Amino acid sequence: MQHNVQRAHGKAVRALRETVSQARIGITLATVPTIPLAAKDEECAYQAYFEATKENFVWSESAWFDPIALARYPEQLIKACADCITAKTVFKNEDLAVISEKIDFVGLNIYYGRYVGEQKHTQGDAHTDMNWPVTETALQWGTQFFSRRYALPMYITENGMAQLDWVSLDGKVHDTNRIDFLHRYLLGLKTATENGADIRGYFQWSFLDNFEWAEGYGKRFGIIYCDYQTQKRIPKDSAWWYKHVIETNGAEL
Repeated sequence: MQHNVQRAHGKAVRALRETVSQARIGITLATVPTIPLAAKDEECAYQAYFEATKENFVWSESAWFDPIALARYPEQLIKACADCITAKTVFKNEDLAVISEKIDFVGLNIYYGRYVGEQKHTQGDAHTDMNWPVTETALQWGTQFFSRRYALPMYITENGMAQLDWVSLDGKVHDTNRIDFLHRYLLGLKTATENGADIRGYFQWSFLDNFEWAEGYGKRFGIIYCDYQTQKRIPKDSAWWYKHVIETNGAEL
């Protein structure tokens, strides 16, 4: 299945290039970066981030993206599947020429990361309403590691947090934790750009509270509050904060 999804991607890129020759084309991946806790852990974190084994290949960044960006499957995965006839056929398949149709950028959906070096998360640590940990350097290391491996321009196509929002007595929505979350993550992204990662854009998720996959309307990611009964919209405090970040291009972060 994974190989066929990659083939479909390559054929779509070809069709788009034939139709709109000047189009800038990319693909977005949902990813959980591996974060080093200390400088000595950086190489270990990099290797763990792009690990590809028979057990984890469905969730492996390199198993998905190496064929697209590098026109080959990860060597680690090839060795691990040496006894698999189907895998041998896939790895040598002429489909790689299709899968690796040139793209102009990669989009990354990043909400949190996982640490390498020691057990970091303990009871009482900060987490979002999705029960995802708040790992403020996830954008930094995700983009730095992708830059190192693939040398492509990057967009953060999703980043944000769900929290329990409600309208206060003053008629406003005070989502202080969301402001702090975005501030921390954007500082990490700023560090990545200073370290050479080619970041072309950042898209906060999301503008409005909305229907969230299997979670329905129970999780609020928006910087604009939506009253689902009346459809009234209320900009949260984070909307006004983010407006200023945009206006100043993050200069005051």
